[in-house]
Amino acid sequence: MQKTIVALLAAVLVTVSSASPAQAALTEVNVRIEGASKTLFEGPILSEGHDVSSYKEDGGGAKDLAEHSCDGIDSLDPENTATAATPTAASVDAMNLIGETDALAGQWYPSFEDYFVKQWGKEAENAETGSRSWGVLVNNVFTSVGGCQYELAADDEVLWIYNAFESRPILGLFATSEHYSSGTRPLTATAQMGQPFEVEVAAYDDQGEGHPPATPERNSKDTVPYEAAKVAPVATSDTGFETVQLESPEAVLTNSEGKASITFTTSGWHRIMAGAPLDHKGEEAAIRSNRLDVCVPAPGETGCGPLPAEDAVRTPLRYQQKSTSSDERHEETQESGSGPSGYPGQASGAKSGQDPVAHLAGVSVSQTRVVLQLTAAGKATVSIARWVRIGRKHRWRTSKQIAVVSKGAGKVEVTLPHLPAGRYRVTVSVPDGGVVVKALTIPARR
Repeated sequence: MQKTIVALLAAVLVTVSSASPAQAALTEVNVRIEGASKTLFEGPILSEGHDVSSYKEDGGGAKDLAEHSCDGIDSLDPENTATAATPTAASVDAMNLIGETDALAGQWYPSFEDYFVKQWGKEAENAETGSRSWGVLVNNVFTSVGGCQYELAADDEVLWIYNAFESRPILGLFATSEHYSSGTRPLTATAQMGQPFEVEVAAYDDQGEGHPPATPERNSKDTVPYEAAKVAPVATSDTGFETVQLESPEAVLTNSEGKASITFTTSGWHRIMAGAPLDHKGEEAAIRSNRLDVCVPAPGETGCGPLPAEDAVRTPLRYQQKSTSSDERHEETQESGSGPSGYPGQASGAKSGQDPVAHLAGVSVSQTRVVLQLTAAGKATVSIARWVRIGRKHRWRTSKQIAVVSKGAGKVEVTLPHLPAGRYRVTVSVPDGGVVVKALTIPARR
């Protein structure tokens, strides 16, 4: 794999600046951190740009343990004019969610205004040679800027890889029935007990570097079927670390089309992942895939109960502890014109014995409807903004706001109005209960 030193550094450096404009609304992004032998984190979270710091001194003698800005604003990247979630800040949030308060270790380079990321949690690069470096991809493409400089959009997929520059294919696992081609990868699928369930494994080309696409994609240009991958059960630790059981007797091999069939004989949730056999160096020959949680309903049932916790959108504690008064939210709405904003957390002024505050437990968006899951009775607002050209610039323009009232906890479906082709941002907010931002693309009719 041909890469210049500059390109390699850009993929793993964290670019920061001292300026830090007002924080934006929380954005739902998908984070995956693939360590040497296990997945450290995987799943959707809410995040925003914020300060980060290295938790220990670098082995080379660096002693900078101060916090540095990680919100997309950087003197070397002047087109970023508003703060946003970034790959590094979101990944620090992700590690904190599983109790890894010592999330990131790296060396601070003042001349680059950047970190050289050397460690996530306890997973460090080779300290003696500096090899097996960490690299970051967004929507399956290595970024050409650092992990604190790249600004994430709703539903972007962040992938950190240990030993990222060894020209190994990156695997993707999908249920064949989903016919997945683009957008957020499905986290779950449904199979019938005793019936073959077909999956497919694709290999993403690891040569790509530069500008990630607006959404994750799978197409014939950059993905090919991966033969002889092992699709196997996954062991999940108490902290959420995932280890694919490549030697399990339940593992199946993909054929020349990258496909394999699994027959589940017990009901409930089954977690699977794809990996490659070990090479001559004792390392996996490919980057293991995303996981897939498969629901196998019991006889007479249609589902498997609550989603696995890792599949639900998780909110880091730092945001749960933040709250914004209704006056502040009103002021923000008037200024931005993009609907209410705030942070998941406890209702300000809530006292023991008062009615529970409604929080967002999940949000999904399609071209025709928004489905939100509320934890209690309450109100919500669905705001729809379209990406439009105004003069010489593009910006978000709010086109519709929908008020939602729920009489109890549970699922609420909101039918969307007809939307012309284009890019949209759907913001769902609950007073004192959080905000979720989702991306939506309406294709042109043929």
